[in-house]
Amino acid sequence: MKWNSYLAGCFLTLVSCFLSAQEAPVNIKNVVTINTHQAKRLHELGALFIDVRPFRQWEWGRIERSHSLDLRAGFRQLFMPGTLDKKTPIVIYGNSTYHMRGAIASYLAALWGYKRVFFFRDGYFSWLALDYPVTLHSDLGAEEEVVSRKPEKKSIEDMSDLQTFSAMQKQ
Repeated sequence: MKWNSYLAGCFLTLVSCFLSAQEAPVNIKNVVTINTHQAKRLHELGALFIDVRPFRQWEWGRIERSHSLDLRAGFRQLFMPGTLDKKTPIVIYGNSTYHMRGAIASYLAALWGYKRVFFFRDGYFSWLALDYPVTLHSDLGAEEEVVSRKPEKKSIEDMSDLQTFSAMQKQ
């Protein structure tokens, strides 16, 4: 019995390695597959972008104004009634054409009743290659430093310099 479980685990591991190398499908029932330029246009029009990559990848870099709903964790929130209007245009993407996450998520969204689902098949790396708006981890680091910086305490010398400057302006 123990060996059967071990063999089944090895088989599933090997199969998952081969499946991850497949290209995402072009046609998905009730989903519109779009390229990078079409995705950019939808972005300009204000469509909701959903990134289904793992949160850590989204955190390091993402399409500007996109939301992270990891396919394995948070994506099922869209299944809950009242989460999002079913007529909201949503663009779902993953890394690239060689990752199935976006295709699976697009299929599920259409299955759950969303009417305007767009599958951005080319994915994040294509968007990045065309230098379209992204938010990178390095961008956030600079902002966090500025926001979290505490004001320096004024020393007595600094206060006297300020008083001297104020006195000079009055003259």
